[in-house]
Amino acid sequence: MPANQPLAAVARAPRPAKEVRAIWIHPEQHTDADEKTGRAQIKATVDRYARANFNLILPWTVSGYLAALEHEEYRADHPTARWDWLGYLIEEASKSGLEVDMWYSFTDYRDPKSPEFNPAIGGSPAWMAKRIDELRPNQTVMELDKRVDNVCPQHYQARQWMQAQLERTIARYPKLHGLHLEEPGYGTRGYCLCELCNTVFAQLHGRPLIDSLETPQAEDFRTLGNSAMVEELRKQLSDKHPNMLLSANGGHDWRHDRIRGRDWGRWGAAGWLRYYVPQVYVSDLGIFREQLALTLDDIGRSCPVYAGMALDSTSGKNTIQNIAQQIETARDLGAPGVALFHGAAFTDEHLEVLRNGVFKRPA
Repeated sequence: MPANQPLAAVARAPRPAKEVRAIWIHPEQHTDADEKTGRAQIKATVDRYARANFNLILPWTVSGYLAALEHEEYRADHPTARWDWLGYLIEEASKSGLEVDMWYSFTDYRDPKSPEFNPAIGGSPAWMAKRIDELRPNQTVMELDKRVDNVCPQHYQARQWMQAQLERTIARYPKLHGLHLEEPGYGTRGYCLCELCNTVFAQLHGRPLIDSLETPQAEDFRTLGNSAMVEELRKQLSDKHPNMLLSANGGHDWRHDRIRGRDWGRWGAAGWLRYYVPQVYVSDLGIFREQLALTLDDIGRSCPVYAGMALDSTSGKNTIQNIAQQIETARDLGAPGVALFHGAAFTDEHLEVLRNGVFKRPA
């Protein structure tokens, strides 16, 4: 479909019954390995968001942590798995009336020790995505950052491995409310040039992928594995856990995000996601309104759109007064929820501003 044509709505995900007030947090980074101290920190975290009238917590959870729940070799890097901070957070949130959607990436944020690449527990080094500068060191890549390992979801075996790990996770946490996917696709341009991608693309198009990365054909190709994973997760939850929500976050414009394999515009329009969060990380209120309105216009009729806004991110800093204004703007545009980034940036004073203002009444 040409980028200038609207996406056709073929299904509709239900709007939430109440305004969603979510916050992304990084508990593993801010929790002590000692069980007694760590549990107290987790409880304090839940309590402070409950007092501020949030109703959804999105805790960052990596596959290495999930592996550490089952394999001793991963517990040195994830010591809080010994007493399971995530399980404790879910229980405490449930007591306080907050829901928890596990925030998880199936592509980015890996390292060579990630369990997906470990043959001893069923992984494979072949599933590691390859970027163009690894094959052509003198090749410049737009948005090039330090080396971050990715899983290439074109490998169906990799998708099956991750789905099995997630299934065990869901079984472990029956009170888990949903699975929230972090930017499903690659973190930068220049992906993926693993052996499988090179072979299949050449078979499809009769030319080397490495010479075609910026073409529409390569853009379409790199969305295939990501779309397969999202559709398979949707079916997995629908068949086995129909009350769990599948959601995702990313940019505000699907036309740009497809460059990295993030085809959320189609996923939202197809009804695969129960909600989508565009990361509208700007301080200018006019730009915020314009960008959020674009996402709502693209998929808002088929998929609830929760407005993502940041107090502090790699895109810059914001003020709590601006955040409050953006929440009101999101309401004015008809967004049924908001998601704030990130928990560690919000002081008690910031939360007090929200509790006495835009979040004064419980949702």
